[in-house]
Amino acid sequence: MKIALFSVALFISIAYFFATRKSGKNFERDIPYGPFTIRAKVGSSRDFNMNYGMVDRTSIAYTVLFKGKAIEMPGDLQNNTGLPYMWNVYVLGSVEEPMLIVGSQSLYLIYIKDGVPVVEALLKQSQDFASLQFLDSDKGQPGPFIEVFAESDTNNIDPLKKLEGGRYLMVGEQKVLDVQTRDVWSFHVGNEPIDNYSFPSPHGALAFSPDKNWIVFLAEFQSWNSSDEDLPESEHALIAYDFKKDTGYSVKFDDTETRLINIQEANLDWFHRLFEWKEKDGAIRLQRIPHQKPEYWTGRYKSEDGYYTLFPVKPGILPVFLDFVLKQMNWTKAQIVKEEFHEYTGRCIDLASGETKLDLRFKEDEQSLSFSSHLYKEKTEADKLLIQKIAAAFDAELKAGKHQEHFGKILSETKKIRGLYKLD
Repeated sequence: MKIALFSVALFISIAYFFATRKSGKNFERDIPYGPFTIRAKVGSSRDFNMNYGMVDRTSIAYTVLFKGKAIEMPGDLQNNTGLPYMWNVYVLGSVEEPMLIVGSQSLYLIYIKDGVPVVEALLKQSQDFASLQFLDSDKGQPGPFIEVFAESDTNNIDPLKKLEGGRYLMVGEQKVLDVQTRDVWSFHVGNEPIDNYSFPSPHGALAFSPDKNWIVFLAEFQSWNSSDEDLPESEHALIAYDFKKDTGYSVKFDDTETRLINIQEANLDWFHRLFEWKEKDGAIRLQRIPHQKPEYWTGRYKSEDGYYTLFPVKPGILPVFLDFVLKQMNWTKAQIVKEEFHEYTGRCIDLASGETKLDLRFKEDEQSLSFSSHLYKEKTEADKLLIQKIAAAFDAELKAGKHQEHFGKILSETKKIRGLYKLD
């Protein structure tokens, strides 16, 4: 047995040795930028993967040169990925003098001072990948959140990636760089929660205050360290954080009142509809807009899979929506070909007439009603357009205030898991 295992290990080692030799598809490309030269070295290899066998791999390693000499980094680029080279180079396009941000899991700022290159550490590797996000590049609000990954697509080498449009650049959600003055502030380095809400969750800044001091993050309640009695009804909050003073506070909100059925819908438009900065005694503070009537509930149509979903709904929505679909299709209840209930799939109603087959699925424990073409029928564009048309018609009624009595509350997932709810 030991001999057999040794033979397998030896075979893998030999295969890996020959597989990781360069395949001959290597090349270098030099890209000039101001006084710098950015050198991209492309390497191709065949690697042994325990899951897939022999696979092709392309890597792009960057080097920054000044007057033909490589600029050395003052610290590690990474220490645990097995990819010990520079993954990416970004040009700061919001400044007059040439400046670069380079690195992998650790990031560095490079600029010229008194005719020589200066390298300053911006971010030391943490448990997450490095990230970059301007806080004010979208009409004074945060721009795209960018995570720094190793490159493999050779089409991305030239032109160089630009970071532009803003002044305050958040680096790794722990630093803010003023690209005009090169001032750097560290904040929230220990990732301590505020009022037991951890943030950012999900990653990235949501909003930026008018005085350019406060970053707004989405946050999630830490249920792991809380008893049943301490669990809030809504698990989300906003954190307003002063990156210059390294302090912040929470602004709690109710998911149901804000109609936040999915954390991904908490975008800047959602923020501006529901929250405001209030000035008092020369300082501003974030708050929920008071005395605001909640919007009417609507459904969600996903064009990717052709599904229309209503959430959070009560059982009474099923006959209402079924009747609506039948009227939209000019069908009768004779088109109900199957109606059944199962513990895992919920209440299922199949409708059919000729080639047209539609499904309704209501899951009471998930508070959801889904509508689509038949589950086992390959969805065509015509199928998706039909679902979209009916979804838009029902949404029009919802926006007019109809059927709102069939919607309930968004329940805490943690409380549901702990069995603290009893659905009516």
